[in-house]
Amino acid sequence: MPDNIQPHGLPADVLRVDEGLVRGDDQPYFPAQLGEPTFAAHEEAGRRYYTVTPRFRRVVTEWVAITVEATSDHLRFRWDGDDLIVNDDDAVHDDTDPTSGLAVERLRPDADGRYVFPTWLWHVRDAATERLDDTARAALAVLATDEPLHIDTVTRYVAENTYPAADPHTLRDIRARHRTLTGSPTAPAAATEFEETHGE
Repeated sequence: MPDNIQPHGLPADVLRVDEGLVRGDDQPYFPAQLGEPTFAAHEEAGRRYYTVTPRFRRVVTEWVAITVEATSDHLRFRWDGDDLIVNDDDAVHDDTDPTSGLAVERLRPDADGRYVFPTWLWHVRDAATERLDDTARAALAVLATDEPLHIDTVTRYVAENTYPAADPHTLRDIRARHRTLTGSPTAPAAATEFEETHGE
């Protein structure tokens, strides 16, 4: 195997050596460190299903949140410093009290600065059967860095790989809002006009 090709079948500049690709239902793939597979369920025919718990870097977590918010009718996100706040419009704290507030989940980074979505199910990419097109490869190469500037590349990738399809303008608006509303004085600034229009 050539030195620039990783065990997962992608060039070194597309995916970090310690990361694999995972996705939620009807979502694009995102890079993450993968934990050990955990038994999830089995069907009547005896086939066993396993799940993994991916750990995402901050910049990838931002794009996961942007993607899910753009395609969900009930999940909303905001940053509070380094913590990601998840609001679920459909969930209430007490089923008997319809006036109770939004269900809120606070995701804190672990010691390595990575984030876990503990109640979400993720699918691992099958490198033998699932091919990545040029748009996906370009976006994953951007996400392999910790401060991607090519916003349009990732926006196009997300828009083309979600169902229902995400509107690129909505993705940019959500990204700008997440960065504007963050409570962290050291959080990345909102994307500049250069990033948005000349990022490629």
